[in-house]
Amino acid sequence: MDFSEIPEKPFIFLSWVTALGLLISLTEATIRIKIEKTNSNHRRKKLIKKLYPKKLA
Repeated sequence: MDFSEIPEKPFIFLSWVTALGLLISLTEATIRIKIEKTNSNHRRKKLIKKLYPKKLA
């Protein structure tokens, strides 16, 4: 890629930067949602285990 062409076509350059930023943002959001869902499941399992222990006697 010849970087001397960038100032001549700022719209194309900004479009690529915007698309790359959007992709990174969506990836980060997806990862955060999955981690939060996993943490929520672990918390729920801990709470259920605490409320209903296996040994009653």
